[in-house]
Amino acid sequence: MELTQAILSRRSVRQYQDRPVPREELEALLRAACWAPSAENAQPWYFVALTRPEDLRLLESTLERVSVEIRPQLEEAFSQYPQLVDMTSAFLRRLGGAPVCVLVFLQREYTGHSRDSMLESAAAAIQNLLLAAWERDIGSCWVNAVTETGYGPAIRQLFAPDKGELVSLVTLGYPLRKASSKPIRMKDRWVIR
Repeated sequence: MELTQAILSRRSVRQYQDRPVPREELEALLRAACWAPSAENAQPWYFVALTRPEDLRLLESTLERVSVEIRPQLEEAFSQYPQLVDMTSAFLRRLGGAPVCVLVFLQREYTGHSRDSMLESAAAAIQNLLLAAWERDIGSCWVNAVTETGYGPAIRQLFAPDKGELVSLVTLGYPLRKASSKPIRMKDRWVIR
């Protein structure tokens, strides 16, 4: 798959097949993520790929609380689409049955402008991860609800207490169904002068 095709066809996947992602595929994806550009070449990211059912269940126990706490925000943002609120809440509770959940940490604590640069660097690594997965027909979804609700430190304590801040998580797996081909993109998001 060409890069532009991967960029234009990738969609967030919220329901996955009950099929594991082979270890060698997962290693290739994480390797691709680590080739992202980073501020000052700091490469500040640290990935923890959860694949064991007991680890995923442990994460889901926290996500149950996250889905309850974030629901009012979802209801406000999507007041015209209650089915979307229900679908998002269900996804958060069980991650759509994803066989892999990658936790993305910063290697250490950062402050001030440095933190912004390191977050941008981690975001670049996540984008590499998403595109590399899609190239291999592996679906993904970038999830920030955990950090937005303040549960990042609890998850960090469970899975990587000696690493820095949890900044995001990414689900990975084979999509249950083909994603919608109708992209929804905002208009007027750029200008050439």
